[in-house]
Amino acid sequence: MLELPELTIGEVARRAGVATSSIRYYERVGLLPEPERVHGQRRYDTAVLGKLGFIGVAQSAGFKLREIKDLIDGVDSADGMAEQMRSLSARKLDEVEVLLEQTKAMKGWLEVAKECGCASPAECALFDAPGEQRPATDSALKLVRVQGKDCRRETTQPNVNA
Repeated sequence: MLELPELTIGEVARRAGVATSSIRYYERVGLLPEPERVHGQRRYDTAVLGKLGFIGVAQSAGFKLREIKDLIDGVDSADGMAEQMRSLSARKLDEVEVLLEQTKAMKGWLEVAKECGCASPAECALFDAPGEQRPATDSALKLVRVQGKDCRRETTQPNVNA
């Protein structure tokens, strides 16, 4: 006797801890196969829970849905996912290194800013000086080096004895 898939979309969502709208979206973009239907209702095999778990882990590792689709295509192919996993992971590691550097800059900026006593952005080294040309970068934050906890911009005093 042929056993029909038994799980409704609501049951799959509950067990996997995802929204039903996410499941429908994953089907639409090809991350999940279209389920069988019984009287118009989606019915899933329990194997869908494993795929949803795979998607969740990959998302937690920072993979975008497009990248997860490539991994799933690899899992479903005769060659497996190893090549896609290595390639995508290498690219993702590069992205994470950039993100870590940006996070370090943000942390340093915030550590200095929490002690800021400046009256205006013009006197504060945390902000660009009026007319200062900033090099083109991905981040609006610059790494700020300050003496002690004072973030006031160093001003050049005119030499009155000259």
